[in-house]
Amino acid sequence: MLAGVRVLDLSRVIAGPYCAMLLADLGADVIKIERPERGDDLREWRARTGRPGMSAVFAAINRNKRGIALDLQKPDGARLLRNLAARSDVLVENFVPGVADRLGVGYRAVSAVNPAIVYASVSGFGQTGPYAQRPGYNTIAQGMGGLMGVTGAAGHPPTRAGGSIADVAAAYLSFGAINAALVHRLRTGRGQHLDVNLLAATLGLLPDPVAHLFDSGKRPARVGNRNPTLTPAEAFRTKDGWVNVVLMNAEQWDRFCRVLGDEVLRTEPRFATNLARLENHEEMKTRVETALAAGTTAEWVVRFEAASIAGGPIYELDEVFDDPQVQHLGMLAEVEQPTYEAHGGRVRMLGFPFRASATPAAIRRPAPLLGEHTAEVLREILELSPAEISALAESGAIRLPPAS
Repeated sequence: MLAGVRVLDLSRVIAGPYCAMLLADLGADVIKIERPERGDDLREWRARTGRPGMSAVFAAINRNKRGIALDLQKPDGARLLRNLAARSDVLVENFVPGVADRLGVGYRAVSAVNPAIVYASVSGFGQTGPYAQRPGYNTIAQGMGGLMGVTGAAGHPPTRAGGSIADVAAAYLSFGAINAALVHRLRTGRGQHLDVNLLAATLGLLPDPVAHLFDSGKRPARVGNRNPTLTPAEAFRTKDGWVNVVLMNAEQWDRFCRVLGDEVLRTEPRFATNLARLENHEEMKTRVETALAAGTTAEWVVRFEAASIAGGPIYELDEVFDDPQVQHLGMLAEVEQPTYEAHGGRVRMLGFPFRASATPAAIRRPAPLLGEHTAEVLREILELSPAEISALAESGAIRLPPAS
């Protein structure tokens, strides 16, 4: 799908690198550019294992990339970056706004040598505005973007959603924006500067709570696992665990009550409409869970499916990948990764999250070692000689991997 597209990935940690990984999975030649002294901070981000070598999360988010090490604070390093950008299609960076300009690799400098480049800047708060210079991370964006405010149980504090939700939201926005900009470039020949930030990306995850806020004028309440405006649309306890049920109309409610075998729920006016059920939610939930206590989660999911009712188990994360549909979707991948010392050197990671019939995603290479492809990239793209590459290494502008 993106074969022939060259991407320079100057970003670190999650949002930018995950976007670049998606591009790489679809065939783009992604070149990850890192600091010579220690590279991406994510290389050392381990889950309390204490193991040496590459972290699993770095390996997962930087697969399919080639890696080079450039010191952009040295004039030769910045010059090499501009020369690479002149021969590339996309650049992704997540410096604090203004830093790339000071290094001589901002949009103005890069577009001067390549007006067709799509230059994506991913930051905490955007390239301009009163907070532009603030550092921004996932938890900060979740709090300021309203996600924590609508998450959590009633009467409890605002709650952080699990995972790096804000980073991943920004990554998907960047991925879509870059592809749209490439289509625009195909039509016009012109590149552009894309400004993506974690705050707006997080707020963009909340179209329905925002609409309800402006419609009602009332702050959305935290209601735990419930949908605040629709019921049943929540988690219920079963004989051995939990099940999610979501019903959208009266016909589904009728079928649900019949499956439960509760005629009171099915016929009483106080449960007849969504509004009535919201007003009598606690009584409704008690009756539903009394019925569900007679069977296991797996048994109820089978019954709901037979009645065309939307229901599903609630997995712990370590249970997700045993699900046959998750397996069918190819959401678990394994890659042999040099310097990863657990599990026989094979990293288990997420697969690609959508399918393309003509140009499927593929994992072609593991994440790069720091500076692994520096000489290869400079020789292939800039046509530098071995002597020129050696001189750059001696000056500290680049880092070459140790000779094997």
